[in-house]
Amino acid sequence: MKRRFGIIGTAVVCALLGLQAGTGSASAVGGGEAAAVAAGAETSGGPAGFPYVGSVAAQPDDGTRAATVRAAGKSPRHDYNGDGRSDMVAWYDYDDGHDGMRAFLAGADGSFPAPNRAWESAAGNFWAEHMKRVTGDFNGDGIGDVAAFYGYDDGRVSLLTWLGTGTGTFAAHVASWAVAPGNWTFDAITAEAGDFNGDGRDDIAAWYDYRNGDDKLFTFLADAKGGFGTPFSSFARTDADGWEVDRMKFATGDYNGDGRDDIGVLDSYTAGTVRLMTFTAEPGGGFGEPVRGWESTGWQFGRVSVHSGDFDGNGRDEFAAWYDYADGHDALIGFELDANGAFGNRRELLNAVPGWYERSQMRIVTGDYNGDGRDDLATFYGYSDTRAKAITFVAKADGTLGDALHSWSEPKGWTLDRVHMAERYSSPPPLPVCPVVYGHGGYPTGANAWERDKIRQPNHPKGLAQHKSWGAGGVEADLQLTKDGTKGVMWHNSTTRGLTGPKADVTDIWWATGADQLKGRTIDDGPYAGETVYTFREWLESAKKQNMAAFVELKGEAGQSLLNTNATIRETAWKEVIDPIAERASTQKIMIYTGAKNTDLKAELIKRIEAAGLGATLKNYPRWVDSAAVGWEEPAPPASEQYATWQEKLDQFGTPVSSQAMVTTWPKELKSWLSGKCL
Repeated sequence: MKRRFGIIGTAVVCALLGLQAGTGSASAVGGGEAAAVAAGAETSGGPAGFPYVGSVAAQPDDGTRAATVRAAGKSPRHDYNGDGRSDMVAWYDYDDGHDGMRAFLAGADGSFPAPNRAWESAAGNFWAEHMKRVTGDFNGDGIGDVAAFYGYDDGRVSLLTWLGTGTGTFAAHVASWAVAPGNWTFDAITAEAGDFNGDGRDDIAAWYDYRNGDDKLFTFLADAKGGFGTPFSSFARTDADGWEVDRMKFATGDYNGDGRDDIGVLDSYTAGTVRLMTFTAEPGGGFGEPVRGWESTGWQFGRVSVHSGDFDGNGRDEFAAWYDYADGHDALIGFELDANGAFGNRRELLNAVPGWYERSQMRIVTGDYNGDGRDDLATFYGYSDTRAKAITFVAKADGTLGDALHSWSEPKGWTLDRVHMAERYSSPPPLPVCPVVYGHGGYPTGANAWERDKIRQPNHPKGLAQHKSWGAGGVEADLQLTKDGTKGVMWHNSTTRGLTGPKADVTDIWWATGADQLKGRTIDDGPYAGETVYTFREWLESAKKQNMAAFVELKGEAGQSLLNTNATIRETAWKEVIDPIAERASTQKIMIYTGAKNTDLKAELIKRIEAAGLGATLKNYPRWVDSAAVGWEEPAPPASEQYATWQEKLDQFGTPVSSQAMVTTWPKELKSWLSGKCL
């Protein structure tokens, strides 16, 4: 389950959703029930409702689960019912607080019927986000199991195993390895499973990302009961070597055919470049130094997910990368080890035309689903309306994948974010692509704010240049109109306060006529003192020269001329807004908006801009990411008060495949804060 403030009873949820047993939905899955549904771990002694694994006994040696060690690489991976075909299992995090595993047991053609209830836990026993799951045959009996690192609120970490019963269900979990608070940090672990020492039992490798920048690769060898011994490390690097696990994606497989599983890595070691590496397993279960292989400057790290399988049945796994191309099509690219132990021999295993699949809706698991000795690729495919289906791409004799085989489907009941498919390997959650930061000039809030205003808006070349020096790629600036809409000018305030000369409403004075004209006046206070007022055209030209995107707010006061009943004034004013944009829109990034409270002006702006063929300037606005509870003041509040909100917005809007623009009043500080949080 996920952490939540309240727990809704199962009966209430089912009544609300209209779910009935036997539908195949996550909420009520048809098929064989577990012979004895596990109630989950005891909670009486565990902190904050976590499983109290410290009191769970080791797997009893009562003869009921005598392990028969399989020959390495001979049995299909994650075969949960012992029929010689791989299966899939999903950990489902129910919204009423309970958790369960649902097994998708493959048929002879690689298709999947409705999943069965494989294991169940009552509400409050598990927090889904506190688990790092892998699947493998950990006791070597030929039946697939599930294991997970579990992180507790008090800092403890345990390693749990759910042994497969051979009927498509799982026994109650048991704990083997565990550490007290202050030893291992749960968030620093990336878990991988494979038979790393070739003894016929899958082990677990953990890439550990020390908070001082060091990295180590640990191995937990499995025992005959499916538990794990004390870990030992092999590969290690210090912070100075520059390894970053957030720029790595992992898969496991026997890439050289020696009977031991190795680790394959896709590494984005520098922006715009990816490469493949192999960590070859040694007889003791440790790993040798990485061997670097194929490299490309044409792949975007966030568009890749990595997988592994023996797709042609030659006894050696291929490292496979599913690539989600920007034009909408997808491809699975396979790589084999060469004689030097490096990944190469790039070949296309699958090509899906644009519109067929949305990678973000797929939960891919590889395995031999039809039992022919070749690994296939299957996916749980979920939709935003809670529909779900299973799709299998069966491998051909040459190792390429055939057309999609659609089987089980369900019209409702599966929330994709609550589905966690168990696979042999895992990668850290992908970092988003770093956003383009837009700067905004702060204006004080509260009583008599104008007395404290330092005119910080970047409505002039100097402001543009300073924001650019802070790392901004654009700015939010302000467009006003002088008397009768005769000149578009870049100024924030409704009056000339903050400028030299007599005070007047901007809409009441001319640009270059009269004793109180706006042209030639200069800012009289703040960091931009001495800068003059610029026309809209002049400002756009400066933004273009400095390669800064223009995000323009049409101020509400401009409605005096833009919505004027006098047609001559109205059309003159709109020409001052639209013509400068039209002159540059094909070669310059320009966006325009007006405040939501300017209802009539907003509607007219949209109508006029679209009629001019400039609709693109009304789209893809940068997101405001500052906290509404922490306004600007003079002197400026510390940017640290924004950190929590920035993280929330980065999580909400950031994506691993494209850069999202974000606007802030703290551009320099946001750029610094983003370091290490995005790619």
